[in-house]
Amino acid sequence: MARIERRYPVEPALLETLRTARGDIVLEEPAGDDRWTMVKGPFSEYTRRLTISERDGTVTETTEFTLAIPLWWVYLIVLFRRALADLDRRPRKRFWWPREVVDAETSRLMGAVGTIGAMAGYMGVLIGQTITFAAEDFGVSDSGQANTLAATRIGVLLSMVLLGRADRIGRRPLTLGFAIAAVVFTSLGALAPNMAALGATQTLSRGLTTGLLTLVTLAATEEAPASARAIAVGFATLATGFGAALVVWIIPVADVIDGGWRIAYAVPVLFAPLLLWLSRQLPETRRYTVASRHETAGDINWRRFALIAFAAFAGAVYLSPASQLRNEFLRDDLGFAAIDVSMFQILVSIPATMAVPLGGYLADRFGRKVVGATALGFGVVASALSYQSSGPQLWILSTIAMSSSAAAVPALRGYQTELFPTRARGRVGGMIDAITVTGSAIGLVVVGQLAVRWDDLGSAIGVMVFGPLLVVLLVLTLFPETADQELEIFNPGDIPLAEGLATSPVAAPGEDLPATEPIRGRPTSS
Repeated sequence: MARIERRYPVEPALLETLRTARGDIVLEEPAGDDRWTMVKGPFSEYTRRLTISERDGTVTETTEFTLAIPLWWVYLIVLFRRALADLDRRPRKRFWWPREVVDAETSRLMGAVGTIGAMAGYMGVLIGQTITFAAEDFGVSDSGQANTLAATRIGVLLSMVLLGRADRIGRRPLTLGFAIAAVVFTSLGALAPNMAALGATQTLSRGLTTGLLTLVTLAATEEAPASARAIAVGFATLATGFGAALVVWIIPVADVIDGGWRIAYAVPVLFAPLLLWLSRQLPETRRYTVASRHETAGDINWRRFALIAFAAFAGAVYLSPASQLRNEFLRDDLGFAAIDVSMFQILVSIPATMAVPLGGYLADRFGRKVVGATALGFGVVASALSYQSSGPQLWILSTIAMSSSAAAVPALRGYQTELFPTRARGRVGGMIDAITVTGSAIGLVVVGQLAVRWDDLGSAIGVMVFGPLLVVLLVLTLFPETADQELEIFNPGDIPLAEGLATSPVAAPGEDLPATEPIRGRPTSS
C-alpha cells in the first residue's frame, strides 16, 4: 500500500479544503473523525485522514491507497502520488487520466487488457521482425519473404469468423481464448524446419493476434469515459508497442547463435502463467454487460462501415510493407548487422513512446480528425523519405515517421468501435481486420514484385504512399468528430451506460450474472 503524508500550517481556508471530500481522482465520503473513505475510484484500498497537532500548529494529511491496475501500477503510481498530494482538487482532465472518476473495475480491466495487448504486440510483430534472419537460414529471396508475410495474413479469416462471437458470448472469454491459442501457435514457430512451416504456424498466430488487438482496443474504448477514449486507446497502443519492442531486444541473438531467431518464438511460452493470473483479473466490459441484458439492436450502418473499411485498406497498402520490410532495407540496402538493426529500432522508437499518450491527450482535447490526419500525414511522408535516405537523415526521418504515426493511432484507431453499436462491434472489428489484412497483403506482394524488378526496395515502398495520404483526405472531409461524446450518441439503439447499469448488475471476473428477463432496447434510428 502506498502512503502519502503532507504537513501544512493550520489555516482556516486550507483546513476547509482538506476537510472537503474529494471528487476528482477519487470520490470520497466522510467516515468520521477527520477521516474519509472511497465511494468510487481506481483503487482497491483507499483512506485519507487528518491529524491536527495543537502543539506546533500543523495539520498532517495522510493518504493510503492501493491501485487497482494490475502490473501497470508500477508506471502510474508516481503520477497518482502527485495528483493525490495536489491541493488543487477540482475535477479536471489530465494528460494521463480522465476528468471523470474511474472505478476499480474499469481500472482492472484497463490494466489487464493492456498486459494482454503487450503479449499480442510481441507475437504480432515477430514474423516481420525475424523473417529476414529466417530467410537467410532457409535460403529465401526478398520476394519470397514478402510473399510469406502476405500469406500469413490469411489467418485473419479465422479471427474474422471468431470475432463475431464477441457480440454473443462477451469480450472476456474470447480475449482469453485468443491469447492462449496465439501463445501455442507462435511458439511452434521455434520448431519450423523451413519457411513454409514457419509461415503456416504464424498464419494462425497472426490471425489470432490481429483479433486479440481488436478485442483489446474494443474493450478499452467501450470501457473508457467519454473524455478519455483516445487516452485509453493510447494506453493500449503503448502497451502493445512495449510488447513489440521486446522482440527488438532479442533480435541480436540471431547474430550470436546459429538459428538464434528461434529463441524469440519460444519466449511466448513464458506468457502462460501470466495469462492464468490475468484470467482472474479481467472483467467483462460494462457496455457489453448492459447490451447482453437488454435486447439492443446490432444493426451496422453500412455507409460508416464502407468509409472505415476503405480507409483501413488504403492505409495498410503502404503502412504494412513500410514497417514489415524495414529490417530487410536496413540489412540488404544499408548493410546493418543484427545488433545495428536492433539498436536502430530501439532508438528511433523511444520518442514514439511519448508520442502515443500525447497523441491521445491531444485527440481528446482538440478532436480526432485534426490530430489524426495531421499526425498520419507527417508520419507517412517522413517514412517514405526515410527509405531514400541514409546516415543522420535516415535516423531523423525514421524518428519523425515513427513518432507521428504513433501519435495518429489513438486518434484514429477507435473509430471502428465508436461508430457501431455494442452488439455489432465484434463483427465489425473482424471484417475491418480482414479488409486491413487484404490491403496489407496486396501492399506486400506489390512491393515485393517491384523491389525485384527495380532492384530497389525503398522506391518500391515509396510508390504505395498514395494510400495513407488518401486516408488523410477522407478523415478531414468525411469522418465524424467523436471526441468527448458518449458512444450512445452515435448509436442511439444502445442503452445509455448509466441507465443500463441501473437495471443491469455487472459480473465480477468469472462470475455469472443472475438470470432475469431481458429488457427491450430502444429502436435504432436510420
